[in-house]
Amino acid sequence: MTVTTPVPRRPRALPALALAAVVALSGCASPDGADPEGAPEGPAADLLPAAEGTTEYPLTLTTWAGETVLEERPERVAVIGFSPNLDALEAIGATPVYALSDEDWEWRDPEWLSGVEVVDTATRRDPLNFEGIAASAPDLIVAANFIFDENDYERLSDIAPVLDNPEQVEGDQIDWRETQRMVGEALDLGAAAEEAIDGAEQAVGAVAAEHPEFAGRTITIAYDYAETGMDYYTVTGGTAEGIVGQLGFEPNPLAEEFVADPGVSEERLGLLDADLLVVFYNNDADRRAREEGELFRTLAPVAEDRYVSVLSDEEGSGGNATWVLRRGASALSVPWAVEVVAGWAEEVDLA
Repeated sequence: MTVTTPVPRRPRALPALALAAVVALSGCASPDGADPEGAPEGPAADLLPAAEGTTEYPLTLTTWAGETVLEERPERVAVIGFSPNLDALEAIGATPVYALSDEDWEWRDPEWLSGVEVVDTATRRDPLNFEGIAASAPDLIVAANFIFDENDYERLSDIAPVLDNPEQVEGDQIDWRETQRMVGEALDLGAAAEEAIDGAEQAVGAVAAEHPEFAGRTITIAYDYAETGMDYYTVTGGTAEGIVGQLGFEPNPLAEEFVADPGVSEERLGLLDADLLVVFYNNDADRRAREEGELFRTLAPVAEDRYVSVLSDEEGSGGNATWVLRRGASALSVPWAVEVVAGWAEEVDLA
């Protein structure tokens, strides 16, 4: 069956912070209000909530590529990389001075985003704009799970201390809670970080409580990329499995088959079996092509109407939940995503 799930919006508990014009950066252009040396003017105090007084500075930031030191509490934070990095600031009421332009997700508050001093026209798929980052005059660069080249790390650390993971970890193995805690500690907002984590956990728990039928059931979530094949998302030990587990679903023993390789070849289609099968498609043509295949049509969840298809190119489908399940989990996105997942599951009789 095809499901178009209304995209829920989580109420925002945090007030919008100081508003400023969103500036598009290209190359090494400086943001409005910057002096000739590139240091923007204006009070930095409006960018962060009051310090909690629990983080001790100087604070050593230990990363996979080395150590940098925060001599004092940061005031101007640049954020690069994947959406959880920016989410971690929004969740504790902190506003960065620099972010990338591909961060306008459904769970993000556009009013808060409008307070970011510089939004670079570059995206996370483009080369790092070192000049643009430097022009925003940060005193901390949040880059968790994004820098994998030591030369890039060195160039960034020449601009400001870099916050990254102590070890390089696969993207779908990152614990969003630890990213939130790292950011909270660096900004002396550790209690706010824990509050954001607790709020997200409670939101997930509330959705789980509304759906006791999920308990003891298994779910498989996959994405059919057509030309490059299908990927299994709810891999054992991955982010997606953890999220659906919080909703009450049991770990699927078949998911262990995809730890080393998430690819679902024709020979492995039978391993998609579960009480509920959810498959994402780029478009309707790709979906029709898959559903016309004999092996797919005979899968138990497909044949027994326990299959949900989601079109990522269809407005309101909740297709961006795939990003949350893969690399985009955060205190902001997870509550949004579990409502979407629950909406899909409601279309199938799991009782």
